[in-house]
Amino acid sequence: MQRDFDRKAGWNAYENCRTPEDALRFMEHFVLVMVEELGEISRVRKQHFRDAQGFAVDALKQELMDVFVYFMQACMALNVNLEEEYLKKLRSNEERFLAKK
Repeated sequence: MQRDFDRKAGWNAYENCRTPEDALRFMEHFVLVMVEELGEISRVRKQHFRDAQGFAVDALKQELMDVFVYFMQACMALNVNLEEEYLKKLRSNEERFLAKK
């Protein structure tokens, strides 16, 4: 669904990642947008604690979804099967952190 949306919106630059160098250039873009989105999450926190504004849960959710969209695009740039890689990482974390207990 995200890839279809990205194609319609012209946000599918990750589909042009054909070489490792292309992927690296895309990852430079990814890092910049992730820093921006994390800054937006920090802003929501700051508005609550420093500026004594109400905690905007919906604003925080929207920023987290922006992070997720950019993350999915980065995964598509590297042809990552997100579900498969997540399950591998989960098993690895279970072995590393739960097997010792």
